[in-house]
Amino acid sequence: MREVETWEVLALRRLTELMNRVCAQDDLSVLFEMVVDGAADVVGFKVAAISVVVPSGDVEVVAVAGDDDARAELLGRRTAREVLEGEFAVAERWGTLRFVPAGHLPDGSAEGWVSSDWSAPTPEDDPEAWNPQDTLIAPFFDAVGELLGILSVDLPLSGRRPDATQRAVLELFAHQTGIAVSSARQRHTLSEKVRLAEAVQTVARIAQEDLDPARVVDAAAAPILAGLAAASLWLRAFGVEDDDDRESVSARSGATVDAPVSLVDTARRVAIQCWRTGVVAVVGSGRASPAHVWDAEGIGRAETMLEAAGARSLLIVPIGSGASCFGYIAGTRGPGDQDWTDAEAEAALEMGRDLGRALRNARLYAVERRVAAELREADRSKTQLFSTVSHELKNPLASIVGHLELLRQEPEGDREWSLGVIERNTQRLQDLVDDLLTLSRVSDPDRALPESDVDLGEVSREVVDMFRPHADTRRISLTFDLEDGVPPVRGSAGDLERVVQNLVSNAVKFTPPGGTVAVSVAGGSDRVVLECVDDGVGISAEDQAGLFTEFFRGTNPASLQIPGTGLGLSIAQRVASRHGGRIDLDSEPGRGTSVRLLLPAR
Repeated sequence: MREVETWEVLALRRLTELMNRVCAQDDLSVLFEMVVDGAADVVGFKVAAISVVVPSGDVEVVAVAGDDDARAELLGRRTAREVLEGEFAVAERWGTLRFVPAGHLPDGSAEGWVSSDWSAPTPEDDPEAWNPQDTLIAPFFDAVGELLGILSVDLPLSGRRPDATQRAVLELFAHQTGIAVSSARQRHTLSEKVRLAEAVQTVARIAQEDLDPARVVDAAAAPILAGLAAASLWLRAFGVEDDDDRESVSARSGATVDAPVSLVDTARRVAIQCWRTGVVAVVGSGRASPAHVWDAEGIGRAETMLEAAGARSLLIVPIGSGASCFGYIAGTRGPGDQDWTDAEAEAALEMGRDLGRALRNARLYAVERRVAAELREADRSKTQLFSTVSHELKNPLASIVGHLELLRQEPEGDREWSLGVIERNTQRLQDLVDDLLTLSRVSDPDRALPESDVDLGEVSREVVDMFRPHADTRRISLTFDLEDGVPPVRGSAGDLERVVQNLVSNAVKFTPPGGTVAVSVAGGSDRVVLECVDDGVGISAEDQAGLFTEFFRGTNPASLQIPGTGLGLSIAQRVASRHGGRIDLDSEPGRGTSVRLLLPAR
């Protein structure tokens, strides 16, 4: 009797010491290892294991002590909740313990552990002998009676079923384990709340302080990584129009991580779906939720990425504001990390909303700056236009007024010469007014573009025929070539004719006598090309930069001697742009110019 009391006192003392250490432990994995080691040692079993309830309701073995082979086989094993409840239903109740004798386990239950170096008396010799198929379970609960997990023991060192004292000690182990686990989880929950609150506040502050999307993304990555306790994290803001996506990446270890290409496309699609329904998405270990945001291809890509990265699960959080998704937060966790919690998902959504508001404000601010710059440019252009038009009007008007005064003062003078000057300057003013009206018309974004089939080949032929007499007078060879089967283009015949007139007119004007101008029209299935090539004075690279600017006349003295308004190419470019086309130019001083008008075929 004295030996039993001594064992009881020793067991209780060791249990008390163990539980003091357990209750001070915040790391649940360490806590579980301490409990199973103590249960195997103090109660006297070769194998002890702890299984905890996971979010699905099943129980998973998280710690095994006493036998390396048992640890290798049992660790990570999951038992469905209904199977465990079936075992409880057929078990004998030993206080709070559950004992299922060999042969009574329901279908689906795992068989007991058998060790080659363990032996027990036969039931014929001892009715209390332990059968390797016996099952002894000590459930543990939280303060409100919710099942947290089970402590299982197998293969008693005595070879016999535990006596009343061992059962009492095992019940104490289970009870204290429930208290320790509840306390540790409460401390973890409180720590998690503090951690997430700090992350949310930091991201909100960053979102309010900066209006540059790149800086917002870079500054937010580190606090989000810490707040979500992710192994690695990708934060991506979608680009606007031609702007590239902005991305920041972080890893818990501080190492550089690259965003897998497969992740970018999958996460974009999933994030947009998540934003529409206000949820986060999780994938890993063969499961994906919520189901409506995932498809088989997306799950496969995510699983492949996780495997390559050595990660266990992936969390995707949308970044958005209003009805628009502006990006996503994607974080991974490794095999040793816990599952994502509801609190983390909610905090992540809040951070996604804060970043979304920041990105929306940044984009609105960018639009505001762009509009302000455009208004300043429009005002500058208007002022420049007034100045240029005034200058262009002043010179011919001054010449007309001067010759009128001359005619008035000297009626018998050279009237024909003065009238010729007046006529030329009047025509110059008329051309300028016509070009200004045309420029205004083709620059009006609200003016509808006439939609009709235009035969660019025939339009070009008529223009060439119109300029041929002038070219012949100046001894310039003007040729035209039309490829067979050129498709029509859609648009305004009048506007396109004006473009061809400007191109051919410039080529003839700036080509010296004896030169050549070749005009050709060719086409394919998707576009029509008009090319006008001359061997005239050519254009310098510096002048080419401003060639399509209103009133630009260039810096070549020979070119400046030739009359013109400087509006023709500006008009041509705007007409081409309105028709979905463009004008390409290749030129060198002294070697001529090649101009190509490219338009989409109907």
